Parts: sequence; structure tokens; C-alpha cells
Amino acid sequence: MRTLRGAALAAMAAAAAAAPGRNLDYAESTDRLVYAFLFGHTDSCRVIRRPLAPRFDFETLARKPYGAEWRGEEGETVLAEFVFGSGRPLHVVPLNDGKLLVALVNRAPEGGWPREDRVYDLVEKGYSETIDYAALPPEAPPRWPDPERALPHRAMDPGTPPSLTYAFVAREIAPGRLLVGRQSEGERGAVSEIVVFAIDAGARKASLPRNDELRALLGDPEETLAAGAAWALGRDGAKELVPQLKAARIASGPARAAVAQALVRCGDETGRRTLRALLAEEDPAARRAAALALAQLPPAAVDADALAETAADADAETAELAGIALARLGPGAKNALLRLSHASRAEKRVAAARILGRMDGVDEEQRLLALACDADVQTAAARALTRPPREIRKENHAAFGKALLACAKAKNAEAARRLSLLACQAHVDDDATLQALVECTSLAPKAIWALNRMQGLNFVTADDCKRWWQERKKK
Repeated sequence: MRTLRGAALAAMAAAAAAAPGRNLDYAESTDRLVYAFLFGHTDSCRVIRRPLAPRFDFETLARKPYGAEWRGEEGETVLAEFVFGSGRPLHVVPLNDGKLLVALVNRAPEGGWPREDRVYDLVEKGYSETIDYAALPPEAPPRWPDPERALPHRAMDPGTPPSLTYAFVAREIAPGRLLVGRQSEGERGAVSEIVVFAIDAGARKASLPRNDELRALLGDPEETLAAGAAWALGRDGAKELVPQLKAARIASGPARAAVAQALVRCGDETGRRTLRALLAEEDPAARRAAALALAQLPPAAVDADALAETAADADAETAELAGIALARLGPGAKNALLRLSHASRAEKRVAAARILGRMDGVDEEQRLLALACDADVQTAAARALTRPPREIRKENHAAFGKALLACAKAKNAEAARRLSLLACQAHVDDDATLQALVECTSLAPKAIWALNRMQGLNFVTADDCKRWWQERKKK
């Protein structure tokens, strides 16, 4: 994917393209009679009307070096000129009547529907109003489930959502009514969603397109519009849409994932087979889109093995999405996770530990404690046991003590600190755990604190703790 330049215009062509609009300083209306271009360091925009559609194709015209002196060919008329201001990446769509111009931001730091998209009135110069997106459905990103045995804890701050870059395909289907397909991409170009919406330019409002418009878009040769329509129609889950969804003409992995997800939502479980196949593709964008789709769908045990294979994906975001989807399966993920936790590659065992920390079963917890004894996975397992902290099952207390002792012997300060604190919070005070805590006191000062809290002591040094333990053993 090409990197977007700040404060630039993305293009819309009349002819269908193989990918969302990527030209950044030139745009045309659907009938090609109105065009706009950006120039100057202040992002001045000039809009011009032609008497006839041009004989050159869009890409040829988009490469033309328009500048401050360009005011059109003979017979062309300047309709408007105004300044966007620097620092705003934009995708502009001049509407056919030449009176309005829609400006869509190309980047959003907060995710969700944008707050800065505008409709510029080219007759009332300088007038603009933001587009109201309130009628569109919110789409919360998938989140890790907390295990039922999670102890009270302060939820981790998810941090600032990653900045998304948008690419667009737009088509005016009636005067002032614009259908927009939007592809959202992360920092490395990974597609995170494909959506479609309609803009009523006169009312400055956005909404989902009507069902008749969406059904027509499913057969559109522009796959961003087709996949976006599938996304929108899938939200209704109408079974009669299945044949039309299957007939959609799409090629890219992210678009296929959008249609496959819609099929599942409409009751056709064969869509899961497509998503599992996409998880195994070489294209990282396909794998990520499939993992996201499965993390958003209701969980199904049939996906477990494919998700487990993806849980250690080289792309951290894809791996996390696969892990979330697995964790949501609950007991249905048990066998796949246990197999993953015995993999020869350490990165796969690390992935298993991360997901096992979200599971509640006794076997899953026991296996996670065993991974805390594995030197290559120890830190990941300790983090999984404490993010969030969990109540340790009584039958696993001995295994917990063994894991804590392994952290001490490995001189793993972080793992020792985490499990020492968990021993206190989870009230694991059997002899094996107490002995392991004493061994950790030379490595992690929090082990002294935990021992004091659990036993009502007031020790200051590791030697104090060790002398106490020796005296206790004699009794």
C-alpha cells in the first residue's frame, strides 16, 4: 500500500477500480464533468467544470501536474477555490451538480466513525458543515474475556487506539446521494475493516444504505463496495441473502473475509470454512482479516485448531485476534490449546500461555502452571497468570508452589515478583508455596512483602525470612 501524504486528496474514478482510491491530489465526480485538485502548502482546493467528459482515463489525468496557475482547459469553468488548511489528509468527492464537495478524512486517531468529515457548499463560498454519523452502527473491537476466576484487579488501560488510514471508493447514485466504500488500514497496511455507508449531502447525514442499494452493490465489480455491502447486510442476518452473498465477485483476502463473515451471520456456516482457509494463506492481510472476523462472530469449536495455528502468527495483531477468538471458545478451545502448549517452538508455547491465562478449566490452569516451569516460557506464563490475577484452584496449589520455586531457581525476577504477589492475593499458603516464597525473597523484595502479609510477620530482609523458615521446619 502506498503511504498517504498529509493534507492530500484521494481520488474517485467513474470506472470501477481494483482497489480503493489512492490518488492523493486529484478527484473527479462520477460523471467526470467536475474535477478538483489540491495545490500549495496551505492545501488550496480548486474545483473546475468541464463541458464534456474527458477522453483520457482517470489515471492519466491524475498524474498531470496541476498547480496554482492551472484554471482549466479552454471551455472549462472554475466553480470554486478554497483552503482546507495544512495537516488534513482528505478524500474529496465533487458531486455532479458542481455545487457541493464532500471531504472525508483519510486518517482517524481514535477509530470509530469520523468527526471531521464535511460537505462544502461551493456556491456559498467558505461554508461547510460536519457530517452526522450518529445513525451508523458502532463496532467495538474484540476484547479478551476475563476468566470467571479472575480476582479483583484494575483493568489495564488499553491505551490510545492505533491510528487508522482510510481508502475510499465513492459513487453518486442520485443528485447529492453518495455511496462510500471505506477500507480501514493500520500502520503496516493491514486491513482492519471494510464498510459501506450512504451520505445525504444536502442533509449532511450518513447512514447505512437502503437494502435495495446494498443488494445491488453485492454484484458491483468494485470489491470494496461489494464487501462493504456484505458487511452491512450481514448485520441483519437474513438467510435469503446467502445465494447473493456467494455470487459476490471478490478476490482480495480482506474482502473475502467480509463476505464469509456475512455468510455466517446469515446462517451459512460454510463461511467459517472460508475464514479458516484464509488463516492459512501467505498474505498477512488475509490472515488478519480472517482472525478479526472469527473474533467478532459467535464462537464455534470447529474453528479451534485453525485459530491455534494462527495464535503465534508473526504479526502480533493477527496473533492477538486469533487468541481472543480462542479464549472466547472457553472449553471448546481446550484440546487445541493443550496441543499448542506442547509445541516444540517456544513462540507457540508462549502464545498458548497467553490464551490459557484467560481460561477457567482445571486442566488449562494446571498446564499454564507447568509452562511457568519452562525457562523459555516462564515470563509469559507468569504474566498470563497475573493479567488478570486469578484465583488458583485448590487442586493446583501444589503445582503453583512448584512454578514459584522454578522462578526462584531460574533467577527470573519478574516472574518471581508476579507469582509472589499472586500467592498473597489468591491466598495460596500451603507449605510448598511458602517455601518457594522464601526462596524468592533474595530475588524479589515483593516476596518478603507477600510473606509478611500472609503470615502476619514483619521481616525486613531475605535472611529474616530464611531463618523463620528453618525454625518453622523444626516444629
